[in-house]
Amino acid sequence: MQLIDFSAALIDPAVIKAAEFGGVIGYFSDSRPGANFGAKPLRRDYCDRLRAAGLEIVSNYQFGKGDASDWYGGYDGGCRHAEIALRYYFEAGGPGNRPLYAPVDSNPTLSQWNTYIAPFLKGWASVVGPEWTGMYGNARCIDWALEDQVAQWFWQHNWSGDPSVNGDHPSAHIHQIRIDSDQVGGVGVDINEVLKPDYGQWSAAKGVPVKPDFTELDQTGVSPNCDSRGGAGVLWFLLHTQEGDGTAQSLAGYLQKSNSGVSYHYTVDNGGTVIDVVDTNRSSWSVLDANPRSINLCFAGSRAAWTRQDWLDNMGRAIDIAAYLAVQDCQKYGIPARVISPEELGRGLPGIADHWAVTSGLGIGSHTDVGSGFPWDTFKAAVAKYAGSPSTPGGEMALLDETFVNWKGATVSVATALRYMDLYNGLILDQLVGPGAREQGGDPTRWDQLGGRTVVEAVATIGAHLGIDGFTDPKAVK
Repeated sequence: MQLIDFSAALIDPAVIKAAEFGGVIGYFSDSRPGANFGAKPLRRDYCDRLRAAGLEIVSNYQFGKGDASDWYGGYDGGCRHAEIALRYYFEAGGPGNRPLYAPVDSNPTLSQWNTYIAPFLKGWASVVGPEWTGMYGNARCIDWALEDQVAQWFWQHNWSGDPSVNGDHPSAHIHQIRIDSDQVGGVGVDINEVLKPDYGQWSAAKGVPVKPDFTELDQTGVSPNCDSRGGAGVLWFLLHTQEGDGTAQSLAGYLQKSNSGVSYHYTVDNGGTVIDVVDTNRSSWSVLDANPRSINLCFAGSRAAWTRQDWLDNMGRAIDIAAYLAVQDCQKYGIPARVISPEELGRGLPGIADHWAVTSGLGIGSHTDVGSGFPWDTFKAAVAKYAGSPSTPGGEMALLDETFVNWKGATVSVATALRYMDLYNGLILDQLVGPGAREQGGDPTRWDQLGGRTVVEAVATIGAHLGIDGFTDPKAVK
């Protein structure tokens, strides 16, 4: 299979598919100063389109080039660039447990490798994890990386200038075989051969659920019944009933009439059809004053008076599809993928609920849908499945995923906060005792800028020299 990488402009996924390529190696980095690359960084909407077309995505990063190559920043540069890459990657919907390829877009000397590149990759690994550190480099760099144990995934290029080493490296996952000599959709691309079954593609992430089978039709822009969100942040994904008979398409047709006075972002039916009626970046006309803060989905042909069995018999497939759509939008807008109560909604906590939660929690309107018979347990299990989190009630991870705290001004689950704390604490550890603290063996290298001291030792030395009582120069103590 062949992949393409490009940065000049976005290419229609349908065009990539028609050209018989299997996917893209995407850039999750900013454009260099003075440049304006249309495909840097890849964003969520484009990545969603790639995946919807059945195309694979591999994650790559490169900001500087030539004399301004990212790796000249050494260890600190590796940390800084990896943090940027990771942020863009997750914002674009990248799953966990996938490599990020760091750039060695040159033909470096061994001295440059030892002085800059190996430390750069160590810094990169300190952020993304050693097991997910990838490197874009030539065959010699792959050998050096394996010897120094600074990367585990390899995207090979042919910059070495030596044809004898430009064959497929046995440890390479991908090999870039042609540069700047092809076009797809009028955009210059590079061609890459896939060499191993798992080469870092998003779809191979462990625990990533299979997308349910449904047909999604984009009819946004037709219904006049929508508004700007006016800068309001999205807090809730809400479920609704139609209170009548219909299909996703017939209900969408009604919502597209100017005199209907109502709209939803999605309509879905049990036949597996989803109609995108209103763009989720805009406000639909669904829940009165709560419209600017919500995304709304209506089950076509459903009724709030249904029993649990009615729901399972008549809308079981649609419930699963709705859970998938809810998780996708929760990830897109930073909403916790969890069902919340009317009381929690009333307190402004973000999550997934229904129209009744707005009525009860906020005191807005009189709707009771989706009704007391809705199988919330089935829906919650589907949400957990598509969010990739355990659904066992009372389980440790379920508790962490369903308990929320404020982390740096954002409401996130404890599990998410712990993941961020691990990253931040690791970086703080580096600052205190030196960049080697988290390497295998745990021996700090201390800081050259502080005369080979840790931060604590440097402060103690300063205090001793100033004559502050109780401060002792660590280097004076034998």
